[in-house]
Amino acid sequence: MRRKPIFIAALFLLGLTVLSAGAADLETQLIWATRDSTSPNPRHRPVDADVARRLAGLPLGWKWPHFFMENRRSFLLAPTAQRIDLSRKCTVEVRDVGGNRVEVTLFGNGRLVWRGVQPLPRGEILVLGGNAPGDNAWLVTLKRTD
Repeated sequence: MRRKPIFIAALFLLGLTVLSAGAADLETQLIWATRDSTSPNPRHRPVDADVARRLAGLPLGWKWPHFFMENRRSFLLAPTAQRIDLSRKCTVEVRDVGGNRVEVTLFGNGRLVWRGVQPLPRGEILVLGGNAPGDNAWLVTLKRTD
Protein backbone atom coordinates (compact mmCIF):
# COMPACT_ATOMS: atom_id res chain seq x y z
CA MET A 1 0.00 0.00 0.00
CA ARG A 2 1.44 3.33 -1.05
CA ARG A 3 1.41 6.06 1.58
CA LYS A 4 0.45 9.61 0.72
CA PRO A 5 3.27 12.07 1.19
CA ILE A 6 3.20 13.93 4.46
CA PHE A 7 4.91 17.25 4.92
CA ILE A 8 6.11 18.77 8.13
CA ALA A 9 6.78 22.46 8.19
CA ALA A 10 9.56 23.81 10.36
CA LEU A 11 8.98 25.74 13.52
CA PHE A 12 8.70 29.49 13.32
CA LEU A 13 11.54 31.19 15.14
CA LEU A 14 10.13 34.29 16.77
CA GLY A 15 12.14 35.46 19.74
CA LEU A 16 12.89 32.49 21.91
CA THR A 17 12.18 32.84 25.59
CA VAL A 18 12.91 30.48 28.41
CA LEU A 19 9.76 29.01 29.87
CA SER A 20 9.30 29.07 33.58
CA ALA A 21 9.04 25.77 35.39
CA GLY A 22 5.59 24.22 35.54
CA ALA A 23 2.83 23.46 33.11
CA ALA A 24 2.21 25.42 29.95
CA ASP A 25 -0.99 26.16 28.10
CA LEU A 26 -1.13 24.97 24.51
CA GLU A 27 -3.53 25.49 21.67
CA THR A 28 -4.02 23.19 18.72
CA GLN A 29 -5.95 23.93 15.55
CA LEU A 30 -7.19 21.83 12.67
CA ILE A 31 -6.91 23.99 9.56
CA TRP A 32 -8.16 23.55 6.00
CA ALA A 33 -5.69 24.98 3.46
CA THR A 34 -6.98 25.76 -0.01
CA ARG A 35 -6.60 27.90 -3.10
CA ASP A 36 -10.28 28.78 -2.90
CA SER A 37 -11.22 32.04 -1.23
CA THR A 38 -14.07 30.28 0.58
CA SER A 39 -14.22 26.96 2.37
CA PRO A 40 -16.63 24.25 1.23
CA ASN A 41 -17.70 23.97 4.87
CA PRO A 42 -19.88 26.92 5.93
CA ARG A 43 -18.89 26.38 9.59
CA HIS A 44 -15.21 27.06 8.85
CA ARG A 45 -13.90 30.50 9.84
CA PRO A 46 -10.74 32.15 8.55
CA VAL A 47 -7.81 31.56 10.90
CA ASP A 48 -6.57 34.42 13.07
CA ALA A 49 -4.48 37.00 11.21
CA ASP A 50 -1.30 36.05 13.10
CA VAL A 51 -1.63 32.35 12.20
CA ALA A 52 -2.52 33.17 8.57
CA ARG A 53 0.56 35.41 8.28
CA ARG A 54 2.82 32.70 9.69
CA LEU A 55 1.38 29.98 7.43
CA ALA A 56 1.59 32.24 4.37
CA GLY A 57 5.27 32.80 5.16
CA LEU A 58 6.00 29.07 4.83
CA PRO A 59 6.74 27.42 1.48
CA LEU A 60 3.18 26.04 1.55
CA GLY A 61 1.78 29.59 1.49
CA TRP A 62 2.30 29.95 -2.26
CA LYS A 63 0.28 26.80 -2.95
CA TRP A 64 -2.53 27.33 -0.45
CA PRO A 65 -3.07 31.04 0.21
CA HIS A 66 -6.31 30.60 2.21
CA PHE A 67 -6.56 28.96 5.63
CA PHE A 68 -9.79 28.09 7.45
CA MET A 69 -10.11 26.81 11.00
CA GLU A 70 -12.18 23.71 11.47
CA ASN A 71 -11.52 23.34 15.18
CA ARG A 72 -9.43 24.91 17.95
CA ARG A 73 -8.75 23.35 21.34
CA SER A 74 -6.75 24.61 24.30
CA PHE A 75 -5.24 22.28 26.87
CA LEU A 76 -2.63 22.05 29.59
CA LEU A 77 0.71 20.53 28.59
CA ALA A 78 1.72 17.77 30.99
CA PRO A 79 4.25 14.91 31.23
CA THR A 80 1.39 12.49 30.54
CA ALA A 81 -0.05 12.45 27.02
CA GLN A 82 -3.07 14.66 26.42
CA ARG A 83 -5.35 13.27 23.68
CA ILE A 84 -7.23 15.92 21.72
CA ASP A 85 -9.88 15.01 19.17
CA LEU A 86 -9.95 17.76 16.56
CA SER A 87 -12.48 16.01 14.31
CA ARG A 88 -13.92 12.55 13.66
CA LYS A 89 -10.85 11.87 11.54
CA CYS A 90 -8.07 13.82 13.28
CA THR A 91 -6.62 13.27 16.75
CA VAL A 92 -3.41 14.59 18.26
CA GLU A 93 -1.63 13.46 21.42
CA VAL A 94 0.86 15.81 23.06
CA ARG A 95 3.09 15.39 26.08
CA ASP A 96 5.81 17.48 27.68
CA VAL A 97 9.22 15.81 27.49
CA GLY A 98 11.05 18.73 29.15
CA GLY A 99 13.48 21.32 27.87
CA ASN A 100 10.81 23.17 25.82
CA ARG A 101 10.21 19.98 23.82
CA VAL A 102 6.98 18.13 23.14
CA GLU A 103 6.25 14.66 21.86
CA VAL A 104 3.49 14.85 19.27
CA THR A 105 1.56 11.91 17.86
CA LEU A 106 -0.84 12.66 15.01
CA PHE A 107 -3.59 10.25 13.94
CA GLY A 108 -5.69 10.48 10.78
CA ASN A 109 -8.65 8.15 10.32
CA GLY A 110 -7.48 6.21 13.38
CA ARG A 111 -4.05 5.51 11.88
CA LEU A 112 -0.70 6.85 12.98
CA VAL A 113 0.33 9.65 10.61
CA TRP A 114 3.37 11.04 12.42
CA ARG A 115 5.14 10.83 15.76
CA GLY A 116 8.14 12.82 16.90
CA VAL A 117 9.74 15.05 19.50
CA GLN A 118 10.02 18.71 18.57
CA PRO A 119 11.14 21.88 20.35
CA LEU A 120 8.24 24.22 21.05
CA PRO A 121 9.38 27.35 22.91
CA ARG A 122 7.01 30.21 23.57
CA GLY A 123 6.35 32.30 20.46
CA GLU A 124 6.75 29.42 18.00
CA ILE A 125 4.24 27.32 16.13
CA LEU A 126 4.63 23.70 15.10
CA VAL A 127 2.83 22.86 11.85
CA LEU A 128 2.03 19.32 10.71
CA GLY A 129 0.00 18.49 7.66
CA GLY A 130 -1.02 16.21 4.87
CA ASN A 131 -2.91 15.88 1.63
CA ALA A 132 -6.65 16.34 1.27
CA PRO A 133 -9.01 15.74 -1.67
CA GLY A 134 -8.58 18.04 -4.63
CA ASP A 135 -6.08 20.86 -4.48
CA ASN A 136 -6.28 21.23 -0.70
CA ALA A 137 -4.41 20.23 2.45
CA TRP A 138 -5.12 19.88 6.14
CA LEU A 139 -2.85 21.29 8.80
CA VAL A 140 -2.56 20.80 12.54
CA THR A 141 -0.86 23.61 14.44
CA LEU A 142 0.41 23.65 18.00
CA LYS A 143 1.45 26.78 19.87
CA ARG A 144 2.07 27.83 23.44
CA THR A 145 -0.42 30.33 24.78
CA ASP A 146 1.16 30.92 28.21
